[in-house]
Amino acid sequence: MMLTLQSSQTVQLSTRAGPSVLIRQPVCRNRRSVGCSASSNSRSAVSSSLISVLKDELKYERDYYRREESLLAGPPNDFDLDDPEGKNAFYLLKEYKNEAIVIEVDLDNQPEVGDDDYGDGDDDDKDDDSDVVPVKFRVSIGKQGSALIFECESNGEVVVINHLAFERASNNEEEEDDTPAYTGPVFDELDDTLQQAFLDYLEERGISAELGEYMRLMCLDKTALEYQAWLQRVRDFIAQ
Repeated sequence: MMLTLQSSQTVQLSTRAGPSVLIRQPVCRNRRSVGCSASSNSRSAVSSSLISVLKDELKYERDYYRREESLLAGPPNDFDLDDPEGKNAFYLLKEYKNEAIVIEVDLDNQPEVGDDDYGDGDDDDKDDDSDVVPVKFRVSIGKQGSALIFECESNGEVVVINHLAFERASNNEEEEDDTPAYTGPVFDELDDTLQQAFLDYLEERGISAELGEYMRLMCLDKTALEYQAWLQRVRDFIAQ
């Protein structure tokens, strides 16, 4: 048998009994052509343009952003703020006697500008307040495994209850039953005196117009900060 070197990557194996066989040697994994290296590091004009636009948008948002002074002292009425970074919600927590109070504000479940309904004022008054964005929030007041759940809104001047549900502690039999439980009536259909009594119940626990204004401003603030963080993450991803 005779081995004859034909090139840097091919060896010819020949024998007297048969035809020659070509054996291709593996190319070193560490070797890279200049063309491949340039291709992996190149960036299209479209991507470069998008990165530039994202950079300008991020700069604008950061230059425009100002934190409201009323947020610096934290939430009123003895609530504690839980604001997880990168999440679409923040929480206000409080213990009142034997009750655990949790308020959730979901950034993705908020009304549009001018979508509020807080009275029957004249059109001039509505125009003056048209730029006020109300905040939606969910209040859970729990004790002994059961809870009252309030779906509320506030424009910073009043608190409005949209729905009220009672969730009682479940047992094993109820967990196996898929039939939806009755949670409560349409709140607007309750007697006016009963509606006001529930509003007083919330205010006694610190869920007032003052807290509503804090949540309204906090919702705008967190939305702006999360948007800035999102812009940065997307820009970094495209630039890789």
